[in-house]
Amino acid sequence: MELLLVEDTTRLATAIARGLREEGHVVTIAATGAAALARLARRDIDLAILDLGLPDLDGMEVLARVRADGNPVPILVLTARDALTARVAALDAGADDYLIKPFAFDELLARVRALARRAAAPRWAPLACGRVVIASDDGRVEVAGKAVALSPREHALLVAFLRRRGETLGRPELLREVFGYDFDPGTNVVDVHVAHLRRKLVGGGAAITTVRGQGYRLDEDPDA
Repeated sequence: MELLLVEDTTRLATAIARGLREEGHVVTIAATGAAALARLARRDIDLAILDLGLPDLDGMEVLARVRADGNPVPILVLTARDALTARVAALDAGADDYLIKPFAFDELLARVRALARRAAAPRWAPLACGRVVIASDDGRVEVAGKAVALSPREHALLVAFLRRRGETLGRPELLREVFGYDFDPGTNVVDVHVAHLRRKLVGGGAAITTVRGQGYRLDEDPDA
């Protein structure tokens, strides 16, 4: 893929670009928001990796301008802003996914691969697996054509699974991304919410599987 890496820290940008190129990607580096916008305007980038802390424009403004221009390029946000509100704001502004700094390069690669698989359906298109669908306009959830009420946490959990369907999500990751915990609170809050969500997805042709010792994974399952 042809990737645009928007990162103003030279050492980090060089290291990330080197790793991505070793994976066979073509990588262009932009150190400013203005340079990123100019490159993305050409509409020939397959995926953008966007740091929020840029020297000229805030990454959120870059993100908003790209979406306002109607550009559907998948965007993975890199951010040191680990507050749940900041991550939600990035997703609401049109980010397809986000990764909190510092991060493991293998996780970055996994996120890039996942976004590549979904490149034909950007984030604001309906998220779906089997007959489980989250509508793009108002976020309502339908299971086999019927509206299903989810709690805010269940909804956030389902979004996380749908965005990364087929990938195993560990409890620490779910605690951080869905519940806003950067530590283990010592409760079974993840397991409880997964159990509730499972029951509400019955008949939807999608199943949340427990991967022993690792976490949970959402896959399409015609029998579910």
